Amino acid sequence: MDKFTRKKLSKLMSYILRHRPDEFGLVLDEEGFVSLKELHRAIVEEEGWSFVRMPYLQEVVNTCDKQRFEIREGKIRAYYGHSVPIKITYEPTEPPKILFHGTRRKTYPVILGEGLKPMGRQYVHLTTQKELALRMGRRRDPEPVLLEIQAKRAYEDGIVFYRANELIYLVDYVSTEYIVGPSLKKLNIERPKEKKTKEVRELPGSFFLDLTKEPFKYKRKKSWKREARKLRQKRRF
Repeated sequence: MDKFTRKKLSKLMSYILRHRPDEFGLVLDEEGFVSLKELHRAIVEEEGWSFVRMPYLQEVVNTCDKQRFEIREGKIRAYYGHSVPIKITYEPTEPPKILFHGTRRKTYPVILGEGLKPMGRQYVHLTTQKELALRMGRRRDPEPVLLEIQAKRAYEDGIVFYRANELIYLVDYVSTEYIVGPSLKKLNIERPKEKKTKEVRELPGSFFLDLTKEPFKYKRKKSWKREARKLRQKRRF
């Protein structure tokens, strides 16, 4: 990567990490870090930046004379110059009436049955914009399903929402009653089949061995000795 391109990439990374992570569908943790993989995905989505590879980000960090960035345990942050507060704390807030979420087609049937969960993240990420929700969803599926979240109604029912930044809200969990999405039939997606346990029926004239019971020991009745003695006495006569 030449010096000019490296400088442009450094400026783009600074803008994302310091000022407007929400424009790119990213949420910083309380220390200002974001997943290096997520940052890379966000950058290559931008027009003119699809050529960027993961090592290019590492190159920018290593060659920057002002030490603008820090990489730690697969995450990256900007050291200084933030427009967003560091350390970050999220306060409960009233959300807009509707929020959006882009999800994988594969997980959509599960969401319809179990609700929307963080799935490895600390929170479920919701956005105020349909296109941004789809953009975030495309990072995991080229054809994501757009979900409409009835956020205001959920808030009024006691669900706590946090505002991460201008475009993104966070929530611990969204139950199915607040999720609106297309039908599985319309998307040509099959509902997952329930696993059935085979019921073993006892056929007439058969029985099952119970291996948990102690082995049966045949015991003769005490009277057998008396009967045998009588039989021997008869034979003598």
